[in-house]
Amino acid sequence: MNFVSFIITNKLWLSAGFLLALSSSFGQTFFISIFAAEIMSSFDLSNSEWGTIYASGTLLSAVAMIYVGGLVDDYKTRNIAFLVLGILTFAMFSMAILEMGQGMSTHLAHVAMSKWFSRYRGRALAISNLGYSLGESFLPMFFVGFLLVFPWRSIWLFSAVFPVVVAVAIYFTLRDERSPEFFQEDKGTFGIGLRHWSRSEVLKSSIFWFAFPGLLGLPAFGTVLFFQQVNYAFLKGWDHLSMVKAYPLFTIVAVGISFLSGTLIDRYSAIKLIGFYQIPAILGFYIFSVCETLVGFSIGLICFAITAGSNNIIPNAFWAECFGTASLGKIKALAAGVMVVGSALGPLISGFLIDLNFNLNLQYNLFATYFVFSSMLLIMATRKAMATI
Repeated sequence: MNFVSFIITNKLWLSAGFLLALSSSFGQTFFISIFAAEIMSSFDLSNSEWGTIYASGTLLSAVAMIYVGGLVDDYKTRNIAFLVLGILTFAMFSMAILEMGQGMSTHLAHVAMSKWFSRYRGRALAISNLGYSLGESFLPMFFVGFLLVFPWRSIWLFSAVFPVVVAVAIYFTLRDERSPEFFQEDKGTFGIGLRHWSRSEVLKSSIFWFAFPGLLGLPAFGTVLFFQQVNYAFLKGWDHLSMVKAYPLFTIVAVGISFLSGTLIDRYSAIKLIGFYQIPAILGFYIFSVCETLVGFSIGLICFAITAGSNNIIPNAFWAECFGTASLGKIKALAAGVMVVGSALGPLISGFLIDLNFNLNLQYNLFATYFVFSSMLLIMATRKAMATI
């Protein structure tokens, strides 16, 4: 089946994944950090205090993810989506006193694509991830502009309408839930050892622990890149709006890499690819640490986009290939919980380091070194998985 035919045949389910990923934008760091200066000013917060508040809310969401994420294995996607998007809408309306982190909307999109599709899992994940990529690129540019005209709380109230519209659209779009057993080309996927693994078995596997630093590091340090965008622009002496205008370049590269990753997964498997996808981030963060111009920043952004574009494709397919799809919601919730913990720790640590005069140039140099370490362990995970097959 060619790519266009695949999209046309599965447009309803792919649209649901796309919309869920796009909706997650309003709980992601790249969106919340747009309002960092206004929030810190309104509540008289230091960098470390703001990082601590964000980390606290995000860690709570990580705990919730681990316990609630398994619901995807037992209930229809449209019902869970309606609930999750309703909670997101409430949180946005309550932004004056509440903070949120990455959560169930992204998890739901990834698990649905991984379970609904087997033969074309990579392509399905790439299409759904397009929603996240578009939000990550264009929302900062639009909303930084909105801040020049509207109060930040009014922007949040206006934005809360979007998840409501998406919830209704998904509820009616998924009246017929896709189940792989009813599709000849899409069977439930067994993991290594030709069986479905439970979450407790995954926790005992060395494959998971070799992958752990990579799971933790990329959301932690990728989150810092967006969370500290105001501080980074100030450190470099750039206008914030001029800097975020480079984000569409990030999206173009990330989207292209997402689709390339999806195609490569369908051809070669995620197990063979996961050891190498974080390597471009090493170069990206090194460039961020030394560049002095927006052109240099854009080059670093391209390098990081290669890793970021692969991140929501390769790891999600990796879990399905390694451990099967029967308990994928619970397994993916565990991995997502680790990633959310990372996204909480990154801003927390970075904020304290800034208050200690350890600037972002030095931090980004250390982040590059960390990715050398995590990539080595991911290669070890690849070898372990290949030896077990």
